[in-house]
Amino acid sequence: MISRLRSLPYTKKKQWYGFLFVLPWVIGFILFFAGPLITSFKYSFYNMELTPDGLKGSFAGWENFRYAIFRDPQFIREAVNSFVNMFYSVPLILIYSLFVAVLLKNKFRGRGLMRAISFLPVIIASGVLMQILKEDVFSQGLRGGAESVYLFSGAGINGILTELGIGPQLIEVFNNVIARIFDLTWRSGVQVLLFLAGLHAISGDLYEASAVEGARAWEQFWKITLPMLTPIMLLNVVYTIIDTFTDYGNGVILMIYNTAFSQVRFGYSSALAWLYLLGIALFLGALYALIKKRIVNLQD
Repeated sequence: MISRLRSLPYTKKKQWYGFLFVLPWVIGFILFFAGPLITSFKYSFYNMELTPDGLKGSFAGWENFRYAIFRDPQFIREAVNSFVNMFYSVPLILIYSLFVAVLLKNKFRGRGLMRAISFLPVIIASGVLMQILKEDVFSQGLRGGAESVYLFSGAGINGILTELGIGPQLIEVFNNVIARIFDLTWRSGVQVLLFLAGLHAISGDLYEASAVEGARAWEQFWKITLPMLTPIMLLNVVYTIIDTFTDYGNGVILMIYNTAFSQVRFGYSSALAWLYLLGIALFLGALYALIKKRIVNLQD
């Protein structure tokens, strides 16, 4: 098999390598996800009930979908909130991850350690763990929240800013930024890694030629770095949007979970999940087409 791959043309070889790379995921999807996915789609057309003899259902047709769209205000409200949250979360995550990637690209002592630290949350943290940590340190949840940390108490940063004569509105903005730093750090590991790969793929000759022509670092960033990073940016946009929509603390995700396991309405919960999936797919399709057109123009 390996000898045959070596004898293939370069383009065919890349296609085969890509197929082999995704093959473990395809096998895992077929073995573990395809069955539950089909079952969920089937349940969405039934009213499922838990009986002593097991899970029983009566055919309801499109009733679950109609109820979710036209008669369930909670689902519409949570879905709208998810899209609104995505519109300001995704740009922040992308800007932050690009900023960190540009810093980590340059050579300095301890660069390898800093790169490992930037990706560490992706390795060790699940969505549940991240939610607990956010509630412990950077929120005002039942476990104490940010106000229990001296730095963020009235005698901490707030007190310092007040003494400096900064108004309460600017202090509130500053506190909101601090509250999002933790979330940004834990959500940007994959994006930083992808941006780093894209930055290292840019030929150094481009920067050298532009420097000879008198281009400064800021001009090189806007004229060379950003245009060359647009394919990676598209990948990061798609990944970040999906990650935001499927976050553990997302209102729609929690509603789907509670509907299934707290209210024991598996049919309606399945319908909610498929409606949510359809909305995300349509949004991503439109956004991908829009950004992809821009990337093609840049490459041309």
